[in-house]
Formats: sequence, C-alpha cells, structure tokens
Amino acid sequence: MRREWLRFGGVALVLLLGLVAFREYRLRREIELRTENQYQRAFQEVVYHLDGLEQELAKALAAGSMTQTAKAFADAWRHSESARSAIGQLPIGTVPLSATEDFIGQVAAFTYTLAQKGASGATISDHEWTILRDFRRQAKFAAEELAKMGRAFAAGALRWTDFQRDTMAAAATRPDRAPDGAPSNQVTKGFKMLEDGMTRFPSPDLEGVLPPPTKKLPQVPGPIVSTDEAVRVALDFIGPSVVAGRRARVVGRIPSDPETYRIEIPAGKGRGAVWVDVSVKGGRVLWVMDETPIGPATITPAMAEGIAADFLVSRGFENMRRISRQAHQGVAVIGFAYEQDDVLVYPDHVLVRVALDTGRVDGFEGTNYQVFHRTRRYTPPGVTEGEAKAALNPRLDVTASRLAVIMDDFYRETLVYEFRGTIDDQTYLVYVNADTGEEEKIKRVGPQGIETI
Repeated sequence: MRREWLRFGGVALVLLLGLVAFREYRLRREIELRTENQYQRAFQEVVYHLDGLEQELAKALAAGSMTQTAKAFADAWRHSESARSAIGQLPIGTVPLSATEDFIGQVAAFTYTLAQKGASGATISDHEWTILRDFRRQAKFAAEELAKMGRAFAAGALRWTDFQRDTMAAAATRPDRAPDGAPSNQVTKGFKMLEDGMTRFPSPDLEGVLPPPTKKLPQVPGPIVSTDEAVRVALDFIGPSVVAGRRARVVGRIPSDPETYRIEIPAGKGRGAVWVDVSVKGGRVLWVMDETPIGPATITPAMAEGIAADFLVSRGFENMRRISRQAHQGVAVIGFAYEQDDVLVYPDHVLVRVALDTGRVDGFEGTNYQVFHRTRRYTPPGVTEGEAKAALNPRLDVTASRLAVIMDDFYRETLVYEFRGTIDDQTYLVYVNADTGEEEKIKRVGPQGIETI
C-alpha cells in the first residue's frame, strides 16, 4: 500500500511540475509576444512617419504659396519628431545609426525653422529649396529601406525578440564587442544597409539657415573680479547675521554660463552651510543656497511673499513685481520680474526661496536678471490692445491684460500684450505681438497658480 502511495505521489509531483513548467512557458510566451508586438508597433511607427516625412517634404517642394509650404513644413516636423521618438523605443542600442539619427535631427530643425519662417510670411530662398530637395531624397531612401525590413517582419522572416536575445547573448559572451557591434542577423544587416546608404548622401550646408545649435547665455556686464572681491560681494549679499562666526572661501571656479566663483560659508552655530555663486565678470550674485534644516512651518506662503519682496529691496532690486508663488516641503519659492513704465519685463526675473519655519531667505536665483537687466526704450505698439485681443481664441474668457516683454530661445526680446484668461477650469497666459498682432506664445498656469517663466 505504501509503495502504491509513493507511486501515486510521484506521478502527482511529475504532473504538478509539468503544469508549473507549462504555465511558466505560457507566461514567457505571452510576455515575449507582448514585447514583440510593442517593438513591431514602434517599428511601424518609424516606417509610417519617415514615409510621411518624405511626402510632406515633396509637397513643400511643389507648393506655390507660403501658406501651403508652411503647412507642409509643420507636418514634416511632426513626422520627424515622431520618427525620432519611435526609434528610441526599439532595442537597437548596439546598432550604430548616427547618420540616420543625424538626418532626422537636422530635418526636424530645418522644417521647424522654415515653418516658423513661413508663418511670418517670408519665402524660402533658392539655397533652402536645394537643401529641401536633398532632404526629400534622403527621406525617400530611408523610407524605402525600412519598408523592405517591414515586409520581412510581416512575412515572419524577422523577429525583434530574436534580435534582442541574440544581442544580449553576444554582450554576455563577447563583452568586448558590446559597445560597437551587434550579432550579425537580418535586423542588423537591414539597419547597416540603411546607415551605409545614408552616409553616401552629401552633408547639407545649413550655415545661415538654422539658428545656432546651442544657445550660450551672455556674460554679466562688467570687469573680471578677484576671488577676494567675490567673497566680499557674497558676504554683503548674505548679510552679517548669517555669516557671523563663519569664514567664507572660494572653493572653485564653475565653467558655467556665465562663469562663476563658487563660495562656501561652512556650517556652524546651528546653521547649515551656505553656497553662493558670484559671476567672474561683473561680480554679481547669481545663486544662493542655505542648507540649514527646515523645521515645522510657522508662517504662511502669503507672509513669505512680503519677506521675499523686502529682501529684494534691501539688496537693490527695485520695481520688482510678483509673478509666481509655489509652496512645497516647508519652503515658498516666489518669482519676481522687473517692471518698467508699466511693462513687465520677464527676462529680468529672479526667484527667492523663503523657509516657512523662521521666515529666513534660504535660496536665491538671479542669473537672468543680472545678465539681461537694463533700462529699455520701447517703441509704441503697432496694434492696440483691442486689436491684439481680436487674435485670441473667442472661447478664452479674458480676466486681465498688460504689456510685457518676453524672450525667445535665442535671447531676442519682443514687446507683447499678455492676456490672462480661462477656458473651463484651466487658466492660460496668451502673448500677442504688440507690433504685428500675431500670437507669440501660450502658457498654462499650473494648479498652484505657478506662472512658468
């Protein structure tokens, strides 16, 4: 009897192990299938958007009006950005695609720039048209090469999960090749053919067509100051009550934009360390951070506004108007912008951080103010406020308006009408060019009343 029970138990155990193994196999297959479908969807998006990019570039070549040209460029930019995003979802980190990715990045910047140019009514030059034609040819080649791979995937000849498994195995067995090479299979060969073909196209001459690829913040006006002078500036800004009994020193020179001296006031007498950045040129305080621990709140964020405003006045910042407030984890961060002749100058903005336990100022950011602040001369607006308001979405319920100066990514300033309004439960700031009456920018005010600068 005991032997029969043992035999029965053995059979049951084998069956149980088999069921467990089968279940794990099913789970692995489901995960693998889901992963394969995700990769296939991402790849199809790459194919779709590159094909759409080629079509929109072709339309821009044939368009006879700037309205149609600008629309084609805008659609081409969306396709290029979507293709770049979809490529990032594929498991091809070991396959070098620098030429293809450079092409997508260049065509995205090119089409965005020319879409903006077309929106302002300007026409494209012969040089820009030649670049457009070359980009269209490249896009056509890339779309055709990827379409070939797509047909192989559709026929079941290629699988992303097989490629991913081969890549991981190669990295494990030959780690010395992991940075620059994937195992040779049809996926790798397909992408290598694409990359080889893309490198054969001539590099476009984009000089003078695109804005500078990187924007560098201008230096603070003024002469270079010594480290001793920088320490003195920092101590004057922090104040004697904070510095008392502690010795400040320059701990480094930060190669930022603008370049700064990093100054440390070490911890002591119940206070944490204080860090101050003073610009090498001009000797202006750009940033402050006090590391003193923050206790339970005893003041409100509204009270912190007054403290921050008084702090700025005591440090020589005049005509500053509050533009934002955010309270988080025991501190309030208050934003201010300079106001001149009833015009709010957003480039000249600062942030003041106030600890809600004692009301001390424990942080400051004033780089933009120190770089851009100056007295400005405004030309009279080319359109009235009423004419500018006519450019707004009629569904926007306008609650306030004022003149302001805003700055684009390349530090060009524009005089605008700022309209604050609501749609449903959302609040927006809409900026309309005071000279042309065209919408320049739209920002959404956050749930805590934060106006993003």
